[in-house]
Amino acid sequence: MLSAKSTKNVENLFKIRSAIMSKKLEDVGGLSGVKEILSLSLEARGHYDYEKSLKIIEPLIEVLKDQPFVSSETDTYISISDRMEKILYHQYCQTSSNQRVKNISSVCPMDWIYRQHALALLDMEDYDNALKAAAEAVKWNPASAVCREMLALLYGIVGRWEDTLKETISAMKFAYLSNDLVRCFRSLRDYFVYKDLLKEAIYCSFMRSRYSSSNDVLSDIVNDMMVLAKGANFDYKGISDYAMMESCKKFGITPGFNPEMITIAKRCYEEAFLAGKSEKANYFAKIMSDLKTEQEKRNSVSIRQLVERSRNIVS
Repeated sequence: MLSAKSTKNVENLFKIRSAIMSKKLEDVGGLSGVKEILSLSLEARGHYDYEKSLKIIEPLIEVLKDQPFVSSETDTYISISDRMEKILYHQYCQTSSNQRVKNISSVCPMDWIYRQHALALLDMEDYDNALKAAAEAVKWNPASAVCREMLALLYGIVGRWEDTLKETISAMKFAYLSNDLVRCFRSLRDYFVYKDLLKEAIYCSFMRSRYSSSNDVLSDIVNDMMVLAKGANFDYKGISDYAMMESCKKFGITPGFNPEMITIAKRCYEEAFLAGKSEKANYFAKIMSDLKTEQEKRNSVSIRQLVERSRNIVS
Protein backbone atom coordinates (compact mmCIF):
# COMPACT_ATOMS: atom_id res chain seq x y z
CA MET A 1 0.00 0.00 0.00
CA LEU A 2 1.39 3.38 -1.02
CA SER A 3 1.59 6.18 1.55
CA ALA A 4 -0.28 9.41 0.86
CA LYS A 5 3.03 11.10 0.00
CA SER A 6 4.04 8.32 -2.42
CA THR A 7 0.63 8.41 -4.06
CA LYS A 8 0.92 12.15 -4.57
CA ASN A 9 4.39 11.72 -6.09
CA VAL A 10 3.06 9.09 -8.51
CA GLU A 11 0.21 11.34 -9.56
CA ASN A 12 2.54 14.29 -10.06
CA LEU A 13 4.87 12.15 -12.19
CA PHE A 14 1.91 11.01 -14.27
CA LYS A 15 0.80 14.60 -14.81
CA ILE A 16 4.31 15.57 -15.92
CA ARG A 17 4.54 12.68 -18.37
CA SER A 18 1.03 13.42 -19.65
CA ALA A 19 2.05 17.02 -20.29
CA ILE A 20 5.16 15.86 -22.18
CA MET A 21 3.05 13.52 -24.32
CA SER A 22 0.46 16.21 -25.01
CA LYS A 23 3.24 18.53 -26.11
CA LYS A 24 4.61 15.89 -28.51
CA LEU A 25 1.13 15.34 -29.96
CA GLU A 26 0.84 19.03 -30.83
CA ASP A 27 2.86 18.15 -33.95
CA VAL A 28 -0.14 16.17 -35.25
CA GLY A 29 -2.91 18.43 -33.92
CA GLY A 30 -3.20 17.09 -30.39
CA LEU A 31 -5.52 14.30 -29.31
CA SER A 32 -8.20 15.40 -31.78
CA GLY A 33 -5.55 15.26 -34.50
CA VAL A 34 -4.66 11.70 -33.48
CA LYS A 35 -8.30 10.63 -33.80
CA GLU A 36 -8.58 12.34 -37.19
CA ILE A 37 -5.44 10.58 -38.45
CA LEU A 38 -6.80 7.20 -37.36
CA SER A 39 -10.15 7.95 -39.01
CA LEU A 40 -8.53 9.03 -42.29
CA SER A 41 -6.24 5.99 -42.32
CA LEU A 42 -9.20 3.67 -41.83
CA GLU A 43 -11.15 5.53 -44.51
CA ALA A 44 -8.31 5.06 -47.02
CA ARG A 45 -8.12 1.38 -46.09
CA GLY A 46 -11.86 1.08 -46.65
CA HIS A 47 -11.26 2.31 -50.20
CA TYR A 48 -8.45 -0.26 -50.62
CA ASP A 49 -5.85 2.50 -50.88
CA TYR A 50 -3.42 0.69 -48.61
CA GLU A 51 -0.40 2.80 -49.46
CA LYS A 52 -2.29 5.98 -48.55
CA SER A 53 -3.57 4.39 -45.34
CA LEU A 54 -0.01 3.66 -44.23
CA LYS A 55 1.30 7.05 -45.35
CA ILE A 56 -1.37 8.84 -43.28
CA ILE A 57 -0.47 7.09 -40.03
CA GLU A 58 3.34 7.07 -40.34
CA PRO A 59 3.86 10.68 -39.07
CA LEU A 60 1.95 9.73 -35.91
CA ILE A 61 4.19 6.71 -35.34
CA GLU A 62 7.21 8.98 -35.73
CA VAL A 63 5.86 11.33 -33.06
CA LEU A 64 5.49 8.42 -30.63
CA LYS A 65 9.21 7.64 -30.69
CA ASP A 66 10.79 8.37 -27.29
CA GLN A 67 7.37 8.76 -25.70
CA PRO A 68 7.52 9.28 -21.89
CA PHE A 69 5.29 6.44 -20.66
CA VAL A 70 7.83 3.66 -20.10
CA SER A 71 6.75 0.86 -17.77
CA SER A 72 9.05 -0.41 -15.00
CA GLU A 73 9.05 -3.08 -12.31
CA THR A 74 6.80 -0.92 -10.15
CA ASP A 75 4.85 1.12 -12.71
CA THR A 76 2.79 -0.16 -15.62
CA TYR A 77 1.26 2.05 -18.29
CA ILE A 78 -1.69 0.75 -20.30
CA SER A 79 -3.97 2.22 -22.95
CA ILE A 80 -7.49 0.80 -22.62
CA SER A 81 -10.63 2.80 -23.41
CA ASP A 82 -13.19 -0.01 -23.64
CA ARG A 83 -15.09 -0.48 -20.37
CA MET A 84 -15.24 -4.25 -20.48
CA GLU A 85 -11.59 -4.53 -21.43
CA LYS A 86 -10.65 -2.38 -18.42
CA ILE A 87 -12.48 -4.83 -16.16
CA LEU A 88 -10.85 -7.82 -17.86
CA TYR A 89 -7.40 -6.26 -17.51
CA HIS A 90 -7.78 -5.94 -13.75
CA GLN A 91 -9.31 -9.43 -13.59
CA TYR A 92 -6.63 -11.27 -15.53
CA CYS A 93 -3.57 -9.07 -16.14
CA GLN A 94 -2.87 -7.14 -12.97
CA THR A 95 -0.98 -9.83 -11.11
CA SER A 96 0.36 -7.75 -8.19
CA SER A 97 -1.42 -5.31 -5.91
CA ASN A 98 1.91 -3.50 -5.48
CA GLN A 99 2.09 -2.72 -9.20
CA ARG A 100 1.02 0.85 -9.94
CA VAL A 101 -1.11 0.88 -13.10
CA LYS A 102 -1.95 4.05 -15.00
CA ASN A 103 -4.26 4.12 -18.00
CA ILE A 104 -3.14 6.69 -20.60
CA SER A 105 -5.95 6.13 -23.14
CA SER A 106 -7.36 9.62 -22.51
CA VAL A 107 -3.91 11.11 -23.17
CA CYS A 108 -3.03 9.01 -26.23
CA PRO A 109 -4.86 5.86 -27.46
CA MET A 110 -1.69 3.80 -28.00
CA ASP A 111 -3.51 0.52 -28.61
CA TRP A 112 -5.67 2.02 -31.38
CA ILE A 113 -2.66 3.64 -33.01
CA TYR A 114 -0.48 0.53 -33.11
CA ARG A 115 -3.39 -1.70 -34.12
CA GLN A 116 -4.11 0.58 -37.08
CA HIS A 117 -0.40 0.72 -37.93
CA ALA A 118 -0.26 -3.09 -37.87
CA LEU A 119 -3.27 -3.27 -40.21
CA ALA A 120 -1.70 -0.81 -42.65
CA LEU A 121 1.59 -2.71 -42.66
CA LEU A 122 -0.25 -6.02 -43.08
CA ASP A 123 -2.10 -4.66 -46.10
CA MET A 124 1.25 -3.63 -47.59
CA GLU A 125 2.60 -7.15 -46.89
CA ASP A 126 5.30 -5.81 -44.57
CA TYR A 127 4.71 -8.70 -42.21
CA ASP A 128 7.74 -8.36 -39.93
CA ASN A 129 6.98 -4.73 -39.07
CA ALA A 130 3.26 -5.50 -38.86
CA LEU A 131 4.11 -8.17 -36.29
CA LYS A 132 6.10 -5.64 -34.25
CA ALA A 133 3.23 -3.13 -34.36
CA ALA A 134 0.67 -5.76 -33.32
CA ALA A 135 2.89 -6.84 -30.41
CA GLU A 136 3.08 -3.18 -29.36
CA ALA A 137 -0.72 -2.92 -29.47
CA VAL A 138 -1.02 -5.99 -27.21
CA LYS A 139 1.57 -4.54 -24.84
CA TRP A 140 -0.55 -1.42 -24.39
CA ASN A 141 -3.84 -3.34 -24.22
CA PRO A 142 -3.33 -6.98 -23.21
CA ALA A 143 -7.08 -7.32 -22.57
CA SER A 144 -8.01 -6.69 -26.22
CA ALA A 145 -9.13 -9.82 -28.06
CA VAL A 146 -8.91 -7.85 -31.33
CA CYS A 147 -5.26 -6.90 -30.80
CA ARG A 148 -4.32 -10.39 -29.69
CA GLU A 149 -6.08 -12.00 -32.64
CA MET A 150 -4.26 -9.71 -35.06
CA LEU A 151 -0.98 -10.77 -33.45
CA ALA A 152 -2.01 -14.42 -33.79
CA LEU A 153 -2.82 -13.91 -37.47
CA LEU A 154 0.59 -12.39 -38.12
CA TYR A 155 2.37 -15.18 -36.28
CA GLY A 156 0.72 -17.58 -38.71
CA ILE A 157 1.71 -15.51 -41.73
CA VAL A 158 5.39 -15.60 -40.73
CA GLY A 159 5.22 -19.32 -39.91
CA ARG A 160 5.26 -19.14 -36.11
CA TRP A 161 2.31 -21.50 -35.77
CA GLU A 162 2.75 -22.49 -32.13
CA ASP A 163 2.70 -18.79 -31.24
CA THR A 164 -0.49 -18.51 -33.31
CA LEU A 165 -2.13 -21.19 -31.17
CA LYS A 166 -0.92 -19.64 -27.92
CA GLU A 167 -2.01 -16.10 -28.84
CA THR A 168 -5.40 -17.22 -30.17
CA ILE A 169 -6.15 -19.08 -26.94
CA SER A 170 -5.20 -15.90 -25.07
CA ALA A 171 -7.50 -13.85 -27.31
CA MET A 172 -10.40 -16.19 -26.56
CA LYS A 173 -9.92 -15.57 -22.85
CA PHE A 174 -10.76 -11.89 -23.40
CA ALA A 175 -13.38 -12.22 -26.16
CA TYR A 176 -16.87 -11.02 -25.30
CA LEU A 177 -18.18 -10.28 -28.81
CA SER A 178 -19.17 -12.84 -31.45
CA ASN A 179 -16.93 -11.31 -34.12
CA ASP A 180 -13.93 -11.85 -31.85
CA LEU A 181 -14.65 -15.57 -31.64
CA VAL A 182 -15.24 -15.82 -35.38
CA ARG A 183 -11.71 -14.51 -35.97
CA CYS A 184 -10.27 -16.76 -33.27
CA PHE A 185 -11.79 -19.92 -34.71
CA ARG A 186 -10.57 -18.92 -38.17
CA SER A 187 -7.00 -18.74 -36.84
CA LEU A 188 -7.43 -22.08 -35.09
CA ARG A 189 -8.77 -23.59 -38.30
CA ASP A 190 -5.65 -22.39 -40.15
CA TYR A 191 -3.40 -23.74 -37.38
CA PHE A 192 -4.94 -27.20 -37.58
CA VAL A 193 -4.76 -27.21 -41.38
CA TYR A 194 -1.05 -26.43 -41.10
CA LYS A 195 -0.65 -29.29 -38.60
CA ASP A 196 -2.65 -31.57 -40.94
CA LEU A 197 -5.24 -32.15 -38.23
CA LEU A 198 -8.20 -31.78 -40.54
CA LYS A 199 -10.94 -33.05 -38.22
CA GLU A 200 -10.00 -30.39 -35.66
CA ALA A 201 -9.88 -27.82 -38.50
CA ILE A 202 -13.41 -28.83 -39.52
CA TYR A 203 -14.64 -28.42 -35.96
CA CYS A 204 -13.10 -24.93 -35.70
CA SER A 205 -14.80 -23.94 -38.97
CA PHE A 206 -18.03 -25.29 -37.52
CA MET A 207 -17.54 -23.19 -34.38
CA ARG A 208 -17.03 -20.14 -36.61
CA SER A 209 -20.45 -20.79 -38.08
CA ARG A 210 -22.09 -20.77 -34.66
CA TYR A 211 -21.05 -17.17 -34.11
CA SER A 212 -21.70 -15.94 -37.68
CA SER A 213 -25.10 -14.63 -38.75
CA SER A 214 -24.68 -13.92 -42.50
CA ASN A 215 -26.03 -16.65 -44.81
CA ASP A 216 -23.27 -15.90 -47.30
CA VAL A 217 -20.62 -16.39 -44.63
CA LEU A 218 -22.30 -19.57 -43.43
CA SER A 219 -22.34 -20.93 -46.97
CA ASP A 220 -18.62 -20.21 -47.35
CA ILE A 221 -17.88 -21.89 -44.02
CA VAL A 222 -19.84 -25.01 -44.95
CA ASN A 223 -18.09 -25.19 -48.32
CA ASP A 224 -14.76 -24.96 -46.50
CA MET A 225 -15.83 -27.75 -44.14
CA MET A 226 -16.81 -29.96 -47.06
CA VAL A 227 -13.45 -29.44 -48.79
CA LEU A 228 -11.63 -30.29 -45.57
CA ALA A 229 -13.88 -33.32 -45.02
CA LYS A 230 -12.82 -34.85 -48.33
CA GLY A 231 -9.18 -34.73 -47.26
CA ALA A 232 -9.93 -36.12 -43.80
CA ASN A 233 -12.25 -38.96 -44.81
CA PHE A 234 -14.78 -37.24 -42.57
CA ASP A 235 -18.49 -38.09 -42.45
CA TYR A 236 -20.35 -35.18 -40.91
CA LYS A 237 -23.40 -37.39 -40.32
CA GLY A 238 -21.53 -39.77 -38.06
CA ILE A 239 -19.52 -37.40 -35.88
CA SER A 240 -20.72 -36.06 -32.54
CA ASP A 241 -20.11 -32.49 -31.45
CA TYR A 242 -18.95 -33.80 -28.09
CA ALA A 243 -16.18 -35.91 -29.62
CA MET A 244 -14.83 -33.00 -31.64
CA MET A 245 -15.07 -30.63 -28.70
CA GLU A 246 -13.07 -33.01 -26.53
CA SER A 247 -10.47 -33.32 -29.26
CA CYS A 248 -9.98 -29.54 -29.35
CA LYS A 249 -9.84 -29.31 -25.57
CA LYS A 250 -6.62 -31.34 -25.70
CA PHE A 251 -5.02 -28.23 -27.19
CA GLY A 252 -6.35 -25.96 -24.43
CA ILE A 253 -9.17 -24.57 -26.58
CA THR A 254 -12.44 -23.51 -24.96
CA PRO A 255 -15.29 -24.15 -27.43
CA GLY A 256 -16.86 -20.73 -26.97
CA PHE A 257 -16.71 -17.72 -24.69
CA ASN A 258 -14.67 -17.74 -21.51
CA PRO A 259 -17.06 -19.38 -18.97
CA GLU A 260 -16.32 -16.57 -16.50
CA MET A 261 -17.37 -13.81 -18.90
CA ILE A 262 -21.09 -13.79 -18.03
CA THR A 263 -20.28 -13.81 -14.31
CA ILE A 264 -17.95 -10.82 -14.72
CA ALA A 265 -20.54 -8.88 -16.73
CA LYS A 266 -23.24 -9.73 -14.18
CA ARG A 267 -21.10 -8.53 -11.27
CA CYS A 268 -20.32 -5.25 -13.04
CA TYR A 269 -23.99 -4.75 -13.88
CA GLU A 270 -25.05 -5.28 -10.26
CA GLU A 271 -22.36 -2.91 -8.94
CA ALA A 272 -23.37 -0.18 -11.39
CA PHE A 273 -27.08 -0.70 -10.73
CA LEU A 274 -26.67 -0.47 -6.94
CA ALA A 275 -24.55 2.67 -7.39
CA GLY A 276 -27.35 4.27 -9.44
CA LYS A 277 -25.23 4.44 -12.61
CA SER A 278 -27.94 3.48 -15.08
CA GLU A 279 -25.99 4.05 -18.30
CA LYS A 280 -23.10 1.92 -17.08
CA ALA A 281 -25.51 -0.73 -15.78
CA ASN A 282 -27.25 -0.89 -19.17
CA TYR A 283 -23.86 -1.31 -20.89
CA PHE A 284 -23.00 -4.41 -18.85
CA ALA A 285 -26.59 -5.71 -18.97
CA LYS A 286 -26.41 -5.74 -22.78
CA ILE A 287 -23.09 -7.60 -22.74
CA MET A 288 -24.55 -10.13 -20.30
CA SER A 289 -27.67 -10.59 -22.44
CA ASP A 290 -25.71 -10.93 -25.68
CA LEU A 291 -23.38 -13.52 -24.15
CA LYS A 292 -26.32 -15.61 -22.98
CA THR A 293 -28.00 -15.36 -26.40
CA GLU A 294 -24.83 -16.39 -28.23
CA GLN A 295 -24.26 -19.29 -25.85
CA GLU A 296 -27.79 -20.56 -26.44
CA LYS A 297 -27.27 -20.21 -30.20
CA ARG A 298 -24.02 -22.16 -29.96
CA ASN A 299 -25.78 -25.09 -28.34
CA SER A 300 -28.69 -25.18 -30.78
CA VAL A 301 -27.15 -26.44 -34.03
CA SER A 302 -25.13 -29.58 -34.76
CA ILE A 303 -22.70 -30.04 -37.64
CA ARG A 304 -25.23 -32.15 -39.52
CA GLN A 305 -27.98 -29.55 -39.05
CA LEU A 306 -25.68 -26.77 -40.22
CA VAL A 307 -24.73 -28.58 -43.42
CA GLU A 308 -28.31 -29.53 -44.27
CA ARG A 309 -29.62 -26.03 -43.46
CA SER A 310 -26.97 -24.45 -45.66
CA ARG A 311 -27.87 -26.73 -48.54
CA ASN A 312 -31.52 -25.70 -48.20
CA ILE A 313 -30.53 -22.00 -48.28
CA VAL A 314 -28.45 -22.51 -51.44
CA SER A 315 -31.19 -24.50 -53.20
